[in-house]
Amino acid sequence: MKRLLLAFLFGALFLPFQAEASHILGGDIQYKYVGDSTGVAGQYRIKVVIYREQTGVGLGTTALVNITSASCNINTSVTCSLSQPEFSAASLGAYDCIPQGTSGSFFSPMVNIYVGYVTLTQTCNDYKMYWQSCCRPFGVTGIANSSGAGFYFEAELNNTLGYNSSPTFVSIPLSYICTGGYINYLQNAYEKDGDSIIYELVPAREFGFGTGGVSVGYAAGFTYLQPIHTDPLSPFTLNPQTGNITFMANTQETSVIAIRVNEYRFDSTYLFWEKVGSSNREIQVSVASNCNPIVNQGVKLDQNAPGVTLRPDGKQQVEYKCLDSTVMLYFTLSVECVSISPDGSDFRLTAPNGQPIPIDKLIPFCNVNGETDSMRVKLFKPLSMNGEYYLYSKVGNDGNTLLNKCGKDMDEFDTIVLLVNDCVNLDMQLTNVSIDEDKRPHIYWKIDPATFPSYLFNNFRIWRSGDGGATYNQITSLSDSAQRDWIDNSLGGPDVDGKSYRYYVEAIINGLLQPPTNTVKSIWLRGDMSNTASIPTVWTNYNGWANPMYQVEFGRGIAGQPGVYIWEDYGSAQLDTFITVEYPNLPPGQYSIRTRTHNPTRLQDTAYSNWIEFGEPVPPIPPIDTVIVPNVVTPNGDGVNDGFRIQGAMSYTSGRYLMIMNRYGKVVYENDAYDNSMPWKGEDNRGNKLADGVYFYVLRLDDNPNSQHLELTGNVTLLSH
Repeated sequence: MKRLLLAFLFGALFLPFQAEASHILGGDIQYKYVGDSTGVAGQYRIKVVIYREQTGVGLGTTALVNITSASCNINTSVTCSLSQPEFSAASLGAYDCIPQGTSGSFFSPMVNIYVGYVTLTQTCNDYKMYWQSCCRPFGVTGIANSSGAGFYFEAELNNTLGYNSSPTFVSIPLSYICTGGYINYLQNAYEKDGDSIIYELVPAREFGFGTGGVSVGYAAGFTYLQPIHTDPLSPFTLNPQTGNITFMANTQETSVIAIRVNEYRFDSTYLFWEKVGSSNREIQVSVASNCNPIVNQGVKLDQNAPGVTLRPDGKQQVEYKCLDSTVMLYFTLSVECVSISPDGSDFRLTAPNGQPIPIDKLIPFCNVNGETDSMRVKLFKPLSMNGEYYLYSKVGNDGNTLLNKCGKDMDEFDTIVLLVNDCVNLDMQLTNVSIDEDKRPHIYWKIDPATFPSYLFNNFRIWRSGDGGATYNQITSLSDSAQRDWIDNSLGGPDVDGKSYRYYVEAIINGLLQPPTNTVKSIWLRGDMSNTASIPTVWTNYNGWANPMYQVEFGRGIAGQPGVYIWEDYGSAQLDTFITVEYPNLPPGQYSIRTRTHNPTRLQDTAYSNWIEFGEPVPPIPPIDTVIVPNVVTPNGDGVNDGFRIQGAMSYTSGRYLMIMNRYGKVVYENDAYDNSMPWKGEDNRGNKLADGVYFYVLRLDDNPNSQHLELTGNVTLLSH
């Protein structure tokens, strides 16, 4: 009999709030200081958001919010009015994860938003603004006898440090999910005053006799800290700094999560953080055993998105323009923003030639619930090659692929094809390979500038084969986009005299390897030197241009200048690659044979072969004086080694050139008419003293009347003290 009486009294207590059960499902309360804009000091705007079960009794057009302060002896209320007509939460995406009306999701929430104004002129540290009602609906498994439990939530205000606005929740206080999904339920709040906020779990409450809110009775197996049955590997967790709630539900049930966000302001007088307010919300969580079919597919790209076509192999395809640098992705079901790795590692892009293209970042468009229905993929470099690019998902650096809003993950290697067909292909050709002065190959190429986006250029790579094209090795990389020729200094005279070398060039543009140029081989000349009066000579066919005509050249050496020849044509140009060079009565001296060919369509292109040399050089005339170069200079005024005086240099009258370099190869002194009467004394050409150390010199001496030429190199040590 006492239990019946208490029940009657409890119901009577709630009569002023709601005559019949309204089946409250969740909601929140918050306030904002508006006195600055309204001109009414101490005026606050109170907002109450209430979710109710559709089958319950309507809430009406007003909601009564009580305001109390024990320290200031305040006990008043404010009537808040419905700011817009009640509407269904289904329009907010409540049933994206589970079917409406099925077991575990039979509630049909309706949303009511009330707004009212109150003026609080007294300075109090314990204001409470609360709303209460009876009752919750039947069937909330997390609460014992839920249909008999009331509903209460509050906001706190401490205005001793000045006016304050409470943190404002921006996401909806409903979570309709299915088992097996890793849920990131974002409950972050906005704080307009710049105060520090922290989140905490609190018990779901109902109104108590004179005590404000008291905890509801939780059903066995439920607590306010663990309000959901979860997978042991993914327990229920609240991040107190961000308000993000994570868990993986494993049981069909309906429960509630109560969360409070507290705000703190630094008291500069007493140097501590003081609590200045809070907001409170209750979240109904309905867990169904079965998801909507689209949910179990994980994150899927929307095949009905703009520009998307479906290929016969089932992959989606979107056409993009050449040099586009962003790709838009649209999803059939919104994606959890916290599952997106900002560094772009959730996706990989491969070019038509199979090369991976780095992704700069992923840019989602997150709504208030921390979800996005689309995302921009920003590339480090734009799409610049015709063909099919493959953009596919992968496990990112955050340890997961994307998760849809219901916690189901995206299949790794889910692929969308990006088709580009309006790029201009690079037109680059190898035009010539010539042997310079019987020493080393010289490679030339050309590019049609209309096909060359130089601002996307990375480098040229030059490849060489010395085994007839069986294998090629990259021998250099060039970073100058304007470069069109290169000398292969890794080879020398013995190399080019021993065989032919093949070359091709390729370009890396926008990080992508372009198709290589044609391959051109050097001309390799050989001869039977057993009888120098009649030398059978043969050379390899040149493939730098079609139908090359060869002109054999005969070189007569210049006395005293080894390797220097005066060239003359031998016979007429020919198509054949062999000839017998006959000079039966040559005087003593040094001679050489080479062949050349001209490109008939590009007269500036001339390819030379290596040389074959024969004969005995004329003995050189000895220099007038023996040249001795000092190895130390000490310009300290003691009369010993004060200057770089080169013994015997002044007997060379036609030319005395001296160049001195430091150890980094920088020229510090240069003189075309060096004279021992004004020797180098450790200064640069401007007269500035040089630092002590080792320097390197190049000395060239000429005496034309006697056909004397001497070139010396070495080092000299400069010591000033």
